[in-house]
This record gives sequence, C-alpha cells and structure tokens, in this order.
Amino acid sequence: MRPSLLLAAVFWASGVPAQEVRLVGPTSWLNHSKAVVTHTIDDSTRFVPECLDAMDKYGIKATAFVSTQRPPIADLWPRLRKAVAEGHEIGSHSRTHQCKWPDTEEFCRGAYSDDEIRGSIRDILEHSPQKYVWSWAYPCGNCADRRFVQERLAAAGYLAARTYPGEAEDRHNLPGLGEFAINPYEAAYTQVVQKKGGIAKTGRTSVPELNAVFDEVHRKGGIYHFVSHPQWLDYGPDNFYEQHLKYLGGRKDVWYVPFGLLYAYKAVLAQTEARRIGRNKFSVYNLLKKNMYPVALTLEFAAPSAAPVQVLANDKSLPEKSGLTDRWDAEYFRREGNTLYVTVRPDVVLDFK
Repeated sequence: MRPSLLLAAVFWASGVPAQEVRLVGPTSWLNHSKAVVTHTIDDSTRFVPECLDAMDKYGIKATAFVSTQRPPIADLWPRLRKAVAEGHEIGSHSRTHQCKWPDTEEFCRGAYSDDEIRGSIRDILEHSPQKYVWSWAYPCGNCADRRFVQERLAAAGYLAARTYPGEAEDRHNLPGLGEFAINPYEAAYTQVVQKKGGIAKTGRTSVPELNAVFDEVHRKGGIYHFVSHPQWLDYGPDNFYEQHLKYLGGRKDVWYVPFGLLYAYKAVLAQTEARRIGRNKFSVYNLLKKNMYPVALTLEFAAPSAAPVQVLANDKSLPEKSGLTDRWDAEYFRREGNTLYVTVRPDVVLDFK
C-alpha cells in the first residue's frame, strides 16, 4: 500500500538547517508497522465472551459482529462493553440475522430494511460506550453483491461491510485478500479460522496451514484478516484457535486493529495533509468528521542525532512509545536512530523542542 499522495508530496529535501526536523511523509501503517492483523467474529452466541477472553490473552484486536436483537444478546452487552474499553470494536450483524439461500432481490429488500440497518446502530450506541458504528457483516453472506444494499449501508454511515462468500461451496474458507478491498462495501478477508459449521462442507483448523497464510501476508506487508464464529472454535492453549492466536500475537512489527477502524484509517491516511508552519513546527489536519474518523496516523521525520526529541502536540508533550501497536487512537512518538515516528490524531500542531 502506498502512502497518501497528499502527505508524501509535502516534504523538504534541501534547504533545511542541520538541526531542524524534516518531514518525510506518512508511514503505510500505524507506528511504521510492517503489517496489520485484524480479526472479525460473527453472531450473538454464548461463546462470544470466551472468544474475546482468548483474544485478550494474546493481544489480538477484533470486531465483534453481533445481531442486536437476537438472544442471548442481553447477556453479552456487559462483556462487549468491556471489549470496547480494551480496544475492540462492536460491528453490526443486523438486528435479527435473516438468511436465505440463495438470496433474492425481494428477500434482500426486506432483510435490509431501515430497522435492521439503522436500528442495529442505535442498539449498539445505546448499550455500549462506543461512539460510532463503523462496520457491518452480511448475515450468511447474503446480498453482499447487490448495489442497492451497499448504498443503503453507506447512507446509514457504515464505512465498510464484510462479506462471507460462497459458504455452500466452501469459497468462504480462503478468499485470500491481503490488502484493502477495492469496494469497502464488499470487503473480503484472508481466511477463516474455525471448524466446519453452518452449510459449509469443511473448516480450516490446521495450525501450520493457518500460520503459513499469515506468514505470506506478513512477508508482503499486508493486511491479515481472519474470520471466526465463536461457536465453531475449540478453546484452550492446546487447541487450534489459541495456537494460531499465540502465533500472531506479541509482534512489535504488527499493528493489531479492528476491521472498521482499519477502514477509517484508510480515509484518514488519504485525506490528511501536513505542512511546515515554523521552525520545527508542523500542522497536521483534515476535514473529516471526527466521530467517524477518530483514528491516528504516523508521520516520519528525519531528525539529526543532536536534535531535540521532545515532541509537543497542541502544546502537550507526547510520551515515547514502547511495546505493541494495539490502539488506533493513541498518540506517541518513537525514535529509531535519526528517524522519529510521530503518531497523532489530525487537527494538531506538532512542535519539536
């Protein structure tokens, strides 16, 4: 993935005094990470809390797609609220999870009503501390290729919608997407990690095979997006799901981020501009709505070793980063030799002291 042309074009290759900090441009991923891991889980089942507990054990961040008026959702809200506080996302899987194989236009027009699309947003905002609902997952993968459905989701404010293609033919097992979808309202993923379930003929539970798919995406610096249904998993450190989570977790060159916030980041990266406004002072801004796009981005600066390293954002000192990159809205900086990586939310003035 290439950095934003707006940002990449704003740099100073010459004429800067030796002790001044020079903007190079944005990094592709937050905190100059090499690759991204995002996880999505589907359905309002009693297994959701155990699945979230397993993710938290290994530092994986996910989007929990829930159907907001389907039992046992009332029992799930307390754990989902805790998940939001821990950096996960709640996404919409409709209110009632209507399915039909094969789907029809008549079915899709009824199933994708205002009540299902916008009503589920209201439910999530009412029952959780989340300030916005960024993403949707198509129940049973139905209707994902219908333009009028995509237009309804976009009009409701969703930034991305995840598919579940060809379950009856097992095409859902390994879509193989390792980057942003061209159409965010028909967004596929890399692979499923789960046992056989639903109308599928097979699942994917071989840990070496699962890990090998991640390795290839990681090697290319892409997005590893894996999908699971918590009711089709085996939990515990000796079973396939947690073994795969353990393999993915704890990597300092990976950004762990929920699905919807990842697509919000794509827009922030493309539409943010940075410019010098004084000696060692830079403005970083965009015109995006802050409730929809609350995501940080990372700017790379060339800083001579003798240059000062205190970084102020709107006159507040940023902390120096250590550890994993597992939050999408945190602000900090990190130094590697003569390079500073500064992660901030736009609409800020950076000042290097």
